Amino acid sequence: MKNLAEKYGTDNLIVVLGINQLSTIEIMTRTFKSGDPSYAGPLAGVTLGLDSYHILELKEYIPTDVWEQEMGMYELEIEEEVQENILKIMKKARQG
Repeated sequence: MKNLAEKYGTDNLIVVLGINQLSTIEIMTRTFKSGDPSYAGPLAGVTLGLDSYHILELKEYIPTDVWEQEMGMYELEIEEEVQENILKIMKKARQG
């Protein structure tokens, strides 16, 4: 992502996540926004300022047949409460 941000800039670049582990999502969104919070990875101290979205947030932008083929079963596997928590984390991360 750092290379992409350097090459293309951050104005038209977003991060799309598809994982459902809440703690990992939170760390990843912070990392892409303001740098690696553990100061151990390649983005330690590197502020990219990238907004992150979960694939569940982008459902309305994906053709229904493609969504069903690629994401239908995955979506069913994620409990509703986990989905709600994912969306809260994502929204909070974009607000800064």
